[in-house]
Amino acid sequence: MIVLTLRAEWSGQHTIPAPCTQGLLVITRFAAAMAALLLAAGCSGDSSSAPPPAPEAPPPTQVEVATDPCTLLTNSDASAHVGAQVNGTPDDLPNVGRGCRWEAPGGAAYLSVILNTPAFPDVTTSSQRTVDVAGKKAAVLADDGTYCLVYVNGGTPWLQFSSQSADTGREVAKTFECERSMQLVSKVITNLKW
Repeated sequence: MIVLTLRAEWSGQHTIPAPCTQGLLVITRFAAAMAALLLAAGCSGDSSSAPPPAPEAPPPTQVEVATDPCTLLTNSDASAHVGAQVNGTPDDLPNVGRGCRWEAPGGAAYLSVILNTPAFPDVTTSSQRTVDVAGKKAAVLADDGTYCLVYVNGGTPWLQFSSQSADTGREVAKTFECERSMQLVSKVITNLKW
């Protein structure tokens, strides 16, 4: 009861003057009106309107390769090079390009032609040497005697040619595989008609 008595005494002694009460009442009413107005503005949007259109998709970065790489060499040319009767088998690589592989039984020797669609890589530091083949500059990236890897930038798609000879146990020159492969690389370039 003491608490109630003190409160009664305090509130009786401290009253808010009438002009201040009216000012607070005006401010409170104004704030309530503004809040109602903002709420109404936010809810009054047309909910049936369609969302903004999605941004257009960027143009495709992958180029479709129409040429079948298995048509760029004959099976007899590939068989003569590999040293066994072989047939071209599609060896496509997703997001890279279309390929064809002529592989001897057991995989000891093969030829591979890939028409790549991504941008031609910078081979200035990884290339062992460049050679002219069928009027194009070719970069030899690997040539260890039995394995050869050649890139040729004739446009899009660009050519990746690789070949591997079966290891016969005899010593071969370091450039043996690429030297014997250049005739086939030339045929592929000619058949591409860049």
